[in-house]
Amino acid sequence: MKNVFYLSLVGLVLCAGFAFADTIVNTHTGETYHGYLTGSEDAGLSDANTIEKGLIKINLTQYKIIRDSSGRNNIVAVLSVPDAMMLGMETDAFEESLKEMAARGPLFIIVEIDSPGGRTDICKRMCAAVKGIKNCDTFAYINGGENGGAFSAAAVLSLACDKIYMAPGTVIGAATVITMDANGMPADLKKTLGETVGEKMSSAWRNYMASLASEKNRPAALALAMENKDVEVVEVNENGKRVFVESINKKPNAAIIKTWSQKGSLLTLTAKDAVDCGMADKIYPNRQDLMADHNALSAQIVTDESMAKARALYEKIDQRLNKLRASIDLGLKRFDTTHSRVQALKALKGLISDAQFVLSMKKRFGDDIPMDEEDVQSFLNDAQAAYDSIRGARRY
Repeated sequence: MKNVFYLSLVGLVLCAGFAFADTIVNTHTGETYHGYLTGSEDAGLSDANTIEKGLIKINLTQYKIIRDSSGRNNIVAVLSVPDAMMLGMETDAFEESLKEMAARGPLFIIVEIDSPGGRTDICKRMCAAVKGIKNCDTFAYINGGENGGAFSAAAVLSLACDKIYMAPGTVIGAATVITMDANGMPADLKKTLGETVGEKMSSAWRNYMASLASEKNRPAALALAMENKDVEVVEVNENGKRVFVESINKKPNAAIIKTWSQKGSLLTLTAKDAVDCGMADKIYPNRQDLMADHNALSAQIVTDESMAKARALYEKIDQRLNKLRASIDLGLKRFDTTHSRVQALKALKGLISDAQFVLSMKKRFGDDIPMDEEDVQSFLNDAQAAYDSIRGARRY
């Protein structure tokens, strides 16, 4: 049945004049296939789903891949980043889903973003996942919502995508690195870690941003200004070409057309300004208009739910942990006040069970669980030792 369906699909696409396939051309022999890369590789060979021969393995150094205007399969994959980028479990889901979606040969992948930012390590993982998609175009769509745009790490994630599209009224930028103080409040990195260490980390982060921008032919100087409030960027005309440079690097005879960022504040661009300076590609009021402009209105939208499920799982775990904290406090009080051997054993058994659950969650989800693994293990060891001691004691 599967083969019949596949043959029917091949026939349909052949009749349509390869409307839903990339063109894969051997640069040495001229041999041509129509299909798409799945993203899977083995021993230096990449898998390609082709109309002519089904699944084949090719050496990409010998082939030219031409992205046909209408894409491959008539689907559009949508992944959503609707809040802070803080959870490893969400990032795991993002990485896996992105790869799986790309392997299906969609017309393109939309990463919808409305986020205040998040952890730099999480951001870099998500950027690496996006950059790793070589077989499909990725579009960041800053769609507006509660956060109003892509800030900080979310702006950086946008830079990793092939195209950046924005909804009216949204903004992108303000991507400096911050840390948290002892009270859990945002704090200046250099004040917290010291000038030398803080500047080293900030420099690495802004150079990473500039690199992402350059790779997609976006103004690297503006990316720097999103991270460093001391960077002033001006637009100049050099031989009829718009060039964005730091003011300190401006040639003496170059006339300033516009100052895009001034010292003292991080660069944040409106949708209109982002498109005007080349940081974003176009403004779309909604996803439907974006799809219409890319000849994809008839495409099936495949929305990824795994990140939302990961967030929901985290919230359940967080609620459980809050209950466990209360349970542990109660268990300790009962243990401290009881004079009954049976009640003491019962209290300790509950504490051991709770600690074991927390430890299992910590081992599975790492930094997403806000507890120190060594502390939990030490608590578990003490509770177990006390339980074994009371249980093993002779009763007189």
